[in-house]
Amino acid sequence: MSYQSRYRIDGRPDAFVTPASPRLTVRRRVAACLKLWRERIVIRRHLAAMDARSLRDAGISPAAAAFESGKSFWQPLGPLR
Repeated sequence: MSYQSRYRIDGRPDAFVTPASPRLTVRRRVAACLKLWRERIVIRRHLAAMDARSLRDAGISPAAAAFESGKSFWQPLGPLR
């Protein structure tokens, strides 16, 4: 059994509409892409520098770490477990 109120929660018809996000300019999209690529580079370098004990503590197999660290920066990160 459902309950429907006869009264509005808020008198405005657009009370629950989320505002549209502003469109990103080309410059901001390029900057975001470059930032993402830089983060991937750093993550893969740190992953390659980890020893077997640290990888085991993190739950990552050495083979998965070697495979992931060998990828190019434009390729997305894959599952490490």
